Amino acid sequence: MLINTENGTVELAAFNTFLQRRMLLAHLQQTDFYKSRYHNMWDVKTGYFWYYFNAISVECSQLSFQLCFLEDRLESIHMNTWEEKDAKTWDEWTEEKEMQVFYRNNKFLSKILEIPPTRKSKTPYPQCTFHFSWGNVWSVYDPRSASSIMGISYNEEVTPIK
Repeated sequence: MLINTENGTVELAAFNTFLQRRMLLAHLQQTDFYKSRYHNMWDVKTGYFWYYFNAISVECSQLSFQLCFLEDRLESIHMNTWEEKDAKTWDEWTEEKEMQVFYRNNKFLSKILEIPPTRKSKTPYPQCTFHFSWGNVWSVYDPRSASSIMGISYNEEVTPIK
């Protein structure tokens, strides 16, 4: 299982690594996943930092991760499948090819989550969402960025009123 549907934790078994909401960056940096797959970081200059990782093999797919941290805590996870036939340059890119990535991402999520999507929509752009009590797993094709991506967004934590 890659994504635990009970709590949204991502298990990267080959790296003995668990990614979870509010995970500390210092904890991530101690993992085999970080040590072997870390590629790059982007400081957005707003308190957010994106960490990029080289692809790993999951369920017979090549899967890359982009982790978004607010200060030093994990806020969201983006992922993408990749195949050799995917466009590598703008000259090779077409919307049709990118939609194939979107469909492949949807199929990948349905397979690993073992359920059909909760919601599919074509407007304002093609998207597929799986709703859980802790948040959403989603896939989208965004024509503005000419890209397809999937990810995990966690619900805001609610502090009980005392």
